[in-house]
Amino acid sequence: MLHIHLHNKVEQVAVKLLCLLAVSVLFFLSALTASAATLQLNPSTGSYTGGQTFTAAVRVLPAGQNINAVEATLKFDPTLLSVVSITKDGSAFSLWTVEPTFSNTAGTVSFGGGSPAPFSATSNLINVTFRTLKAGTAAVSFSAASVLAADGRGTDVYQTSSPSNFTIGAAVTPTPTPTPTPTPTPTPNTPEPDEEDDSEEALIFGDPPRAPEVGSPAFLDPEVWYNTTEGLFTWTLPFDVNAVAIEMATSSENDPSLNPDSVLEPPVDEFRITKDIIVDGVQYLSIRFKNQVGWGVTLNRKLQIDTIPPEPFEIGVRTGSTPSSFPLLVFEAIDKISGIDFYELTIADKEPFRVTPDEALLGYLLGELEDGTYTVKVVAHDKAGNIRESNKAVLITAGWIKPAEVLEEESFWSFLTPGNLLIFFLFVIILLMAIFIWYERKQLKIKEEKLRRETREVQDQMEKIFSALRDEIYDQVNMITKRKRLSKSEREAVEGLNQALEVSETLIEKEINDVKAILK
Repeated sequence: MLHIHLHNKVEQVAVKLLCLLAVSVLFFLSALTASAATLQLNPSTGSYTGGQTFTAAVRVLPAGQNINAVEATLKFDPTLLSVVSITKDGSAFSLWTVEPTFSNTAGTVSFGGGSPAPFSATSNLINVTFRTLKAGTAAVSFSAASVLAADGRGTDVYQTSSPSNFTIGAAVTPTPTPTPTPTPTPTPNTPEPDEEDDSEEALIFGDPPRAPEVGSPAFLDPEVWYNTTEGLFTWTLPFDVNAVAIEMATSSENDPSLNPDSVLEPPVDEFRITKDIIVDGVQYLSIRFKNQVGWGVTLNRKLQIDTIPPEPFEIGVRTGSTPSSFPLLVFEAIDKISGIDFYELTIADKEPFRVTPDEALLGYLLGELEDGTYTVKVVAHDKAGNIRESNKAVLITAGWIKPAEVLEEESFWSFLTPGNLLIFFLFVIILLMAIFIWYERKQLKIKEEKLRRETREVQDQMEKIFSALRDEIYDQVNMITKRKRLSKSEREAVEGLNQALEVSETLIEKEINDVKAILK
């Protein structure tokens, strides 16, 4: 019993320590996940009818984290929804590692971008315009995503986001109300029209078509310059459209229906852009629908194309007024179509960095370069992504000497990071548990050994006492049995004593053997 009691006590203490360790780990993990970032659509729910369009913004919720980059892929059911267009209006990003694209065949929207300045507030990234196709419940979810913290290591702080659900009802076709025709006042000399004339009159009702809503994976944003001349524009044809007029124009007020060669009947739902029909500069894709009522509203979709790189330019070097001064670099490139977006400056074998056009006009002052000749490279990027490179050899005579690097010795306090403290805490807990279990087992063995000695002593004493008692009883029984005449009660008493001795000896031996078995 003592052995069982000690064993249970050790188990209870070990369980308590393990529970304490588990609670500590869960507390640490909860502290890490409490500040995880999420992505969501805004709005995340809504009810629409078939053929209707709506716009949802992709938002990032940093939850207090400083972030500077997001990449994500949205998944939607292409039988229920189709993407009309994607815009970057109001985006927190100015740099795009993955240009926003969509596929209505695969049912995906992908994008990736970043910001030079970290931010921690809820921000919009892109705007996606969907068109509903048929009745059902359309789910839009993030199949893959990453949100990178601005901690110098690019830690992914993204947490799984909930899908958005949009309810789509059946398209409602309005019941037309015919316009009553005024009853003419008959005159005696005016003959009434015959039945054949009445049958030729058509009753026209309804409204002309609305402006088309077009989208293009190659030309997503009408306010962005592109250096490609190939792309496809698509749109959804309303059920009552019987003709469409399409042409490229240079005016935002163009009406394609005035050109008979631009009218297509039956109508089409796509238009391919090629280098043969567009030129560099700003132009417009003019589209207009026609139904039984007449021509609808014209859409003039802006298209900005620039396939020509910036003009060649030179890098100017202005020397300083003193011998210890560093030279000043001055450069300016000209791009007559889209304009200069930024410059990329590389000095010798250092990492390239960006310079804005305004900074370039003021000049870039070199510094921290030892005497010698260095190659300076400037790459001008226009707003469409075309580049022009210029190189210049610059002589440095400022007498600057690079200071000796002092290796920073790691102190004890630099070790006290959250991760190291957690590992140290877990190590101490495990070490204390191991020491406690070893100590308890050692004490248990000492007590068991002591119990074994006492058991052997009890066994020896009991054997001696029982042997002496048995001999004494046998002597008394023998003395009684030597008498010549014994009564019946005396014989029964003698037999009862013999049986009692045998039973007692058997029971005592069994108990001693049980104790020995427990202590093995």
